[in-house]
Amino acid sequence: MKKALCFIMTAALLAGSLVGCGGSGGASSTPTQAAGGSEAAGGGSGGSSGGSAQAAAGKTTADGKYDLVFWVYSDAVLNDQGKLFDQWVKEYCEENENVNSITLIGKNDSDLLTSLMAGVGLPDMFFASARDMVQYKGAIDLLDLSSIYAEPEYKDGFYPAAIDAISEDGAMWAVPFMSYVPIIFRNTDVMAKAGIDWENEDLTSWDKFYEECEKVKAAGIDATHSWAQGGYYCPGAILACDAQNMTAGVENGETTLKADQLVRTFETVKKLEEYSNGMSYDDEAAAEAFKAGELAFIAAGPWNEPDYKNAGVNYDIQLIPSYDENGYTGGLQGWDFMYGVNTGDEGRNEAIRGWLKKMGSFEVQQKFAQVIGRSMLRQDAMDAPETQQTEMLTILAKGLKCGMNQMDFGHSSVFWTSAIADVAPSVANGSITPEQAAEQFIEGINGLYAEAGE
Repeated sequence: MKKALCFIMTAALLAGSLVGCGGSGGASSTPTQAAGGSEAAGGGSGGSSGGSAQAAAGKTTADGKYDLVFWVYSDAVLNDQGKLFDQWVKEYCEENENVNSITLIGKNDSDLLTSLMAGVGLPDMFFASARDMVQYKGAIDLLDLSSIYAEPEYKDGFYPAAIDAISEDGAMWAVPFMSYVPIIFRNTDVMAKAGIDWENEDLTSWDKFYEECEKVKAAGIDATHSWAQGGYYCPGAILACDAQNMTAGVENGETTLKADQLVRTFETVKKLEEYSNGMSYDDEAAAEAFKAGELAFIAAGPWNEPDYKNAGVNYDIQLIPSYDENGYTGGLQGWDFMYGVNTGDEGRNEAIRGWLKKMGSFEVQQKFAQVIGRSMLRQDAMDAPETQQTEMLTILAKGLKCGMNQMDFGHSSVFWTSAIADVAPSVANGSITPEQAAEQFIEGINGLYAEAGE
């Protein structure tokens, strides 16, 4: 569905990783500095047109081989991600005699977006948000990747919604790669102090969550942070748990949601404020309180787990609670895709397609999940028992099947769920009722559609 660009420009810190595949076996230099990271998301629209067709950053060597350039999130050139991509580049160059090297250039989120939207000096391929796919197609001559999906066993491995997102006008404009599912970490030491049998008490419902918060509060410990502060992440996660009961969509430039479908979301936001310590979920102070045993529950993403592990916190992982039996628990989810740029050179274009096909393979996506601990957009990889060897990956695989996307990835530029961030604080502090919040949320959504002209 939807999205209005709300990107805050930060200082851009660019890091490059050159992975050479010729000479002595694919030596690589991994940068020691980079900024930003990926927070999966999405967007998309009609045919890919506009921008220069030539990927200026890449070149062809004297021996006729291609040197390709791949813009990526900064994380992809660092640490374990950097090692994985180095290995895959080495393999690809060895498997393809016409490819001499692939240079990975890491960029932070804002720099990646603005560089792509400039439409000049482009790479051969890039790894970026699905949330901005519409904008990319307007600024860049994206490469049609339909041919890599010709084999049903390859195409059918992805989540159907991901294939739908990249498909339009008879073409396929990206490779679905990474996603995220919002989760709740529970400090099990705090729960034990509060008399909660956490090993046998999963967060099966919001009522169960309130019950656990009451017990923690009675033990004199803060239960959770504010679910109204910090933008759309937490109230959006609550919203998505009622997705089965919502008519999300757009018609004649306005949302098809009804106010009465949204009231329960804002009632939950208000109720959770009773157990809040007033901090935003992404405040460093909230993370430190959780690690110190001064906060029982924190909503976060899988990328937060290494920090908690390194701090020696005892915790378990839960999906966002559901409202109804067998209800949605996957929260509000974001996606990241990989795209190719039409260079005007069919030989180079085929080399780009081959690399992107490898990135969408079962083997690559399973390995990325296993090593990095992130959820991927190949369902067959996420569902494989060999993938689900950790609590995190088991939880993420479950959540991917019962959540709601941030927007209509691939077909709209309106990030409509982001409008909840403007309303949630007011209902939490009591200045408006949940019913009024629902009406204001709808007004906010319609404002985003009007601004985007959709």
